[in-house]
Amino acid sequence: MTPASLLHFIEALLWCALLFFSITGYGAVLLRLFNLRAPSIPLAASSGFGVVIFLGGCLNLLHAITTPILIALTLLGALAVLLLRGTLTDEQPASTPLAQHTSLASKTIPVLLIVTALIFAIRLAATVHWQSYQASDDYNFYLAAPAKMLQLHHYAADPFSERRIMSSIGGNYFLQTLVIAILPLADVQMADRALGLILLAFLTFALSAQFRLSPMQRAIFALLVFFTPQLQFNLTFVILPSALFFALVYLAGHRNLLSEHLTLQALLLGAVAGTLATTKSTYLPHGVLFVLAFAFFQARRRGLAAAIKTTLLAALACLLVMAPWMIASHFTSGTWFYPSLGKGYQYSAYGLYPAPSGAGSSIILHKVVPFCAPLLLLLALEWFWGDHDEPGEAIIALSAAGLFATLLVGIGTGGDSVRRYNYPCIIPAMLLLYAVFSRRRNRAPAARQWLLLQTLTILFIAYTAITTWRQKFSNEYDQIPLGLKAGLRDTPIVPATVTAEYAAVQRSIPTGGGVLITVNNPFLFDFRTHNMSIADYPGAASLPPGWPSHGDGEDLARYLLANHLRYLVYSYADFAGFDAGAPHVIADPTRTQWIHSEARITLRSHQQYAELAKTRRTLYDDGQMYVLDLAQPVGRNYLPPTSGRTTRSGTQVTK
Repeated sequence: MTPASLLHFIEALLWCALLFFSITGYGAVLLRLFNLRAPSIPLAASSGFGVVIFLGGCLNLLHAITTPILIALTLLGALAVLLLRGTLTDEQPASTPLAQHTSLASKTIPVLLIVTALIFAIRLAATVHWQSYQASDDYNFYLAAPAKMLQLHHYAADPFSERRIMSSIGGNYFLQTLVIAILPLADVQMADRALGLILLAFLTFALSAQFRLSPMQRAIFALLVFFTPQLQFNLTFVILPSALFFALVYLAGHRNLLSEHLTLQALLLGAVAGTLATTKSTYLPHGVLFVLAFAFFQARRRGLAAAIKTTLLAALACLLVMAPWMIASHFTSGTWFYPSLGKGYQYSAYGLYPAPSGAGSSIILHKVVPFCAPLLLLLALEWFWGDHDEPGEAIIALSAAGLFATLLVGIGTGGDSVRRYNYPCIIPAMLLLYAVFSRRRNRAPAARQWLLLQTLTILFIAYTAITTWRQKFSNEYDQIPLGLKAGLRDTPIVPATVTAEYAAVQRSIPTGGGVLITVNNPFLFDFRTHNMSIADYPGAASLPPGWPSHGDGEDLARYLLANHLRYLVYSYADFAGFDAGAPHVIADPTRTQWIHSEARITLRSHQQYAELAKTRRTLYDDGQMYVLDLAQPVGRNYLPPTSGRTTRSGTQVTK
């Protein structure tokens, strides 16, 4: 650790804190338009994310995502939060027999709060830099997406990137550009992890007050929330969406909104659902189903007309938040929203390979049902033993949304990655079970069954948290110390030698022609100097009439040239291992159809690349990557613009 790295560490935390309060400021402005003055910070922050995502979508359409504009946007929001001063919370816990401080409680509560604050501080500090990015997803697309957005000032088209089409419509990457407008790309994960943890802290406090928990219960609830990790596999947003699912419950049970601002409440629920959908496409069903469940309870309480009004207003707000991003997606990816509104340029749209949802019933039963069964039990417990007032019904709505959305998403993805695609909704639903039994205990302190159920819930949550920390798939336990170490030392994402290698590759590419890149670290390229298209899973996404997977290298060359892609950059040494393992993946019956199709597609495209390496002129080759000129077959009377082949050291060798 050096003084410079420590200074950067502090700067990163302060910038993200400023971003959070800027987002809160935009939420406060929205609430002021509905004559809601001095809103709580949790309410303003929950509202503000939808406003900022909408504004980001508009900037994206205008190609105006630039560093000066992002800084100005942040400062304006921060100014708003200063002018429209909010309150810490707008709920006051009711007096209950359990709220009285016993001698034991007086000693225990401060200890629990100190431990919780320490866990929160350590987890927040570890977000500054993430030492272990996911080997394929992060390095070959997720790190490049916000970098490319900031360089080109919009979420530029990448029709050959499967993740560009399937993962999200871009709201998450815009939040990441807000982070890297000031900070280096190595801090990009703070858009999800730092902002998410800060929002989670405020919402935990607000929900405890909303549910009228006793001081001891509030301390335990906070400890459970921050001790339970959100499964993090790659740079996909997880922690911020998890906090936003808490926000849905907070908004649905908000007493002030329920009594005086039903229209605003419906709009805010829809806006949060839209925000969730822009961060990850698979989160849309959870948000939509929550709103529908909330409307169902409204129909029982206020009549069918009120429920229909809520549904329509929420749908309008959801669409408004998503609309700018959907319009851009239609022009860049061929679909308004994958897969609900079209498959766009994804491989199954051309009938080349089976779609992800093509798995058989055995895979669905094996991979989806194990997650649905506990959620069904959770819903049953809350339905039969929980309170059926507005806050209680908000909790039930989240559990119902988690159950049915997990089933829908599991079928839609063919049973692939069920845990990761539903985890942000499942964990809040599980944690809120503690609040359910705490509320029942407060109403009947003499009934011992509620104390027993409350205790069993704590043990269940603790067991889930510990097993998640030790989950080998994501290595949660290892990430915090590694993240703290990397953040305090300001460790770069890749060594300087790799950065220099990519700079040499880019210098070897002539200007004036499109470039297709299938490399491990596309985020190291400068997308302003060349028209580069990322092919993360080459062949899995492509412009009509689709990647010629069933043809040879010559067919691929003609196809790419017809789409104005003259140069091919390929990390051939890094993908050699994949080619050897692909047949085993394809033959494994336990793998999902999605994995089988991707393995077949990528294996075939790498074979086509290998064929082209024998027939096209090489502009660069350092033993790891090469650059091919697809317009110049070997043997033609042609002098490459670089006058030869470039080695790893940067020298050129005449061919």
